[in-house]
Amino acid sequence: MLAHRGNAQTAIVSADAIKAHTAFLAADVLGGREAGTQGYDIAATYVAAQFASYGLVPVPGQADFFQQVPLRRRSLHSNGVRFELLTKRGPIVFENGQDIAVDASPYSRDERIEVGLVFAGWGISAPSLKHDDYSGLNVKGKAVVILEGAPASFPGALRAHYSWTQQKERMAAAAGAVALLTLKSPEREQFSPWERARQVRPLPALGWVDPQRGEVAAPIKATVTLGPRAAETLFGQAKRDIDRIYRQSLTSPPRGFELPAQMRLSRKSSHEDLSSPNVIGVLPGTDPVLKHEYVAIVSHLDTWVGTKTGSDVIYNGAVDNAGGIAVMLEAARVLSAQGGAKRSVLFFATTAEEKGLLGSDYFVEHPSLPLRQIVGAISVDGLMAFHDFAGIVALGAEHSTLGRMSLEAARAIDAVHAPDPIPGRGNLALSDQYPFLRMGIPVLFPNPDRGRTRSGGMDVTTWDEYESRHYHQPSDDMSLPLQWDVAQRWGQYIYGAIAAAANAPERPLWYEGDELAAVFAPQAQRAPRGEP
Repeated sequence: MLAHRGNAQTAIVSADAIKAHTAFLAADVLGGREAGTQGYDIAATYVAAQFASYGLVPVPGQADFFQQVPLRRRSLHSNGVRFELLTKRGPIVFENGQDIAVDASPYSRDERIEVGLVFAGWGISAPSLKHDDYSGLNVKGKAVVILEGAPASFPGALRAHYSWTQQKERMAAAAGAVALLTLKSPEREQFSPWERARQVRPLPALGWVDPQRGEVAAPIKATVTLGPRAAETLFGQAKRDIDRIYRQSLTSPPRGFELPAQMRLSRKSSHEDLSSPNVIGVLPGTDPVLKHEYVAIVSHLDTWVGTKTGSDVIYNGAVDNAGGIAVMLEAARVLSAQGGAKRSVLFFATTAEEKGLLGSDYFVEHPSLPLRQIVGAISVDGLMAFHDFAGIVALGAEHSTLGRMSLEAARAIDAVHAPDPIPGRGNLALSDQYPFLRMGIPVLFPNPDRGRTRSGGMDVTTWDEYESRHYHQPSDDMSLPLQWDVAQRWGQYIYGAIAAAANAPERPLWYEGDELAAVFAPQAQRAPRGEP
């Protein structure tokens, strides 16, 4: 099975291979790689073919490399939303996409929700952090109005976890609420602006479905984002200054209270059921004992698809994430050529990450192998090969011994670990490593550090132009000034991190006293905290 592997001395990450994989996956002929489309299926077939050529095999017990994820595309009818605040002075109507932002219902084709409203601060119940916004509030059968994000006092990674909308839906449902209305504070605007939400939220959306249980999500009927006018009107009814609440939330948790209004939401939605595959290949381990442990390498194969206007309507997703898949494929090839590793390595191209981490979330709920055998997860999302980076922002590194392995791989390419420049954004919960983290598995989400180069200078122009003009746009294509020698160096780091985790004498362990481990893996074995 692995006899084709080449000489270890010649097995290095190839810039040409990374470029070739990226070019194919980002080609116009695929029409983009949105989950559930023919373009995505072609890309999935390509990845599976590469896996086979490297000597990877399906997960034990599976017939092929594909895990089909059952999805439901939901779309709003034209003029299919009516949203009103019912006040003492009468109803006030707000327009979807202008004053509020809501997508189609994942559950009902024709629904009407009319419930009371309660402000519940951040909408977070976190006993381990001695924080409960629902304490003393009766929200049963009501809609809760909450701030997006989480308190700045929360440890960084837990702040990311508790900021995740799906997590807030779970907590609201556990408290008895039936709907969620979210508010964007000025701080949140920096990372998730209202202008973007109002345009994107009403678009067709995807969720994964279970034939036995229906769509898997918190049993919240509707989640609505309130724009500035709607928020000010609602809190004005209670004679409360919403801007003052925003300011106070920066230093102390805002107290909850009942709002003197009800919401009435009517929606007409269409549903289309389909499926889209995760692509999963295994490089079997060489150690008779450690081969039963798996290091998961996750990278999303789908691309973001937004409004199609203008002359270019193809969302090629070269940087995000054809390049990430290309790097993962090269790491798989090199590791195989080196003769494998002691542990098994699970290379995992996920579907529908851009729709809410659906592929990875489905996998951890319906794993192809017992999750206890997965000892760590490394996410490869994005190919920011725009400058000769000196640092690596290795999110998650400070929480487990995966950080030591990452640092070892960074030093091998003349790089160092760099601090997270935007900790408030919560990136540890914004890619495919997050569902694994929720299951108590140590994770690592690395990316090059923006700006500082190995020569000691700063080079931010191309990076910033990508983020402002090309990210999640049709212009994320092969015309971007990607530096393939930098991509090769990044691929060498990813390969090094994988090899270190797969060959280490001990599985990746959470550090003693770690706040993430206390929440997600309270019974897991710990390691003394050392150099991150």
